[in-house]
Amino acid sequence: MELFNVLEGIISLDKTHRDEISGLIEIKNYKKNEKFLLKGHPCSMIGFVIKGSFRYNMDIDDNDRTFDFSVENEFISDYYGILKSKPASFEIIANQSSSVICLPTDKILKLFDQDMVYQKIGRTIAESEFCRHHERLISLMYHSPQKRYEDLMNTMPESVLTLPQHLLANYLGITKETLSRIRSRKAK
Repeated sequence: MELFNVLEGIISLDKTHRDEISGLIEIKNYKKNEKFLLKGHPCSMIGFVIKGSFRYNMDIDDNDRTFDFSVENEFISDYYGILKSKPASFEIIANQSSSVICLPTDKILKLFDQDMVYQKIGRTIAESEFCRHHERLISLMYHSPQKRYEDLMNTMPESVLTLPQHLLANYLGITKETLSRIRSRKAK
C-alpha cells in the first residue's frame, strides 16, 4: 500500500505501528464533484489520495475559487481547521472518480500523543505541507502568470491538467482569457 511506502520514507514502522494504522483505515470512493469536506463542517478525516485528484474550493463573493489541489500519493485535509479546532472555510471536491484512504482525525491525533513514531510522522507531514503552501504563496506573489503556468504543467499529473480551463485559471490566479493567451503563446 502506497501510504505505508510514504510513511516508511519518514520513519521505520514496526508491525505494531502498521497494525494500529491499518486498523483505522477506511477506503472511500468519491464520484466526480462529490465532496470530501464540506464548508462549515469540521475535518473529521485525514485522507491519502490513492486514485484521482481533488480541488480545494472557496466561495468568494459568489465566485468559486480553486486554490489548491491534492493528487495521488498526497494527503488531503483541512490542516488549519484541525489545528485551530475550527470548521472548514472551504470545500474539498473530487475532480473525477477518486479513491482515498481515510483515517479519523480524532484517532490520528491520539496516536500523535501516545508515541514518538507517530509524532515524527505528523511533524514531517505538517512540515511538508507548510513548505508546499509556502512555495505556492511565493509563486502567487512573485512569479509571472507564465511561470506559474509552466510550473503547473511540470508538476501536476494529467488528471489535473485536463480539468476545465476556468479551474486551472482560478488556481493560477488569472482569468481564463489570460490562460488561453498563455497556452496559445506556448503552442507557437
